[in-house]
Amino acid sequence: VHVGQLEFDTTTRLAMVGGKALSLTPRELAVLEALVSRLGKPVSRNALFEKVFSFDDEARVEAIEIYVHRLRKKLESSGATIATVRGLGYCFEKSAKDARS
Repeated sequence: VHVGQLEFDTTTRLAMVGGKALSLTPRELAVLEALVSRLGKPVSRNALFEKVFSFDDEARVEAIEIYVHRLRKKLESSGATIATVRGLGYCFEKSAKDARS
């Protein structure tokens, strides 16, 4: 999957920006993978939570916001963005400034 300068290989689960591997924690990777799999479509916080945390984890759905924030920072220069879709969740897409060029 290519969005801007981000390349995500769904087989190897490797994310690269500009040819360099992106350093992601397992949970950041799980969030990115869930969003990329539904490219351009909103994914709810609950759906992301289920992808990232196991039943035994003591975490709240709000923890997803932390991982989305971290991913946004790591993707700043990639031309890809994670947009908040009020009432629906998050949507992975080409950034607005990149889309204009």
